[in-house]
Amino acid sequence: MPIAVASNNPRAFVTTALVSAGLDNFFTHMYAAEDVTNPKPAPDLHLTACAALNADPTRSIAFEDSPTGVAAARAAAMHVVGVPSLPGVTLAADTIFPSLTHPTLTHWATTVA
Repeated sequence: MPIAVASNNPRAFVTTALVSAGLDNFFTHMYAAEDVTNPKPAPDLHLTACAALNADPTRSIAFEDSPTGVAAARAAAMHVVGVPSLPGVTLAADTIFPSLTHPTLTHWATTVA
């Protein structure tokens, strides 16, 4: 399944983070703030990623860790999974998991795939 990164961070930061985490080969596309005219909370990054993947945004899932990211994904009409990166942050996502490694996230992912 093709997957893209759509980050509000600069490309150099995103690349470094993905390489450091050993995740750089998991994504078929990567888009950063400088790739669009209107970064998050505008939907442009998500819509650009969906277009590159030839994916209908209404049938796509965005994983977001911030209120700004959730707003952008909602504006793109995507299903939003919230994974808060800071304690006390409330995300208005469709589904929320405490971390990307949470066991229920794995189960949830198999039910929507």
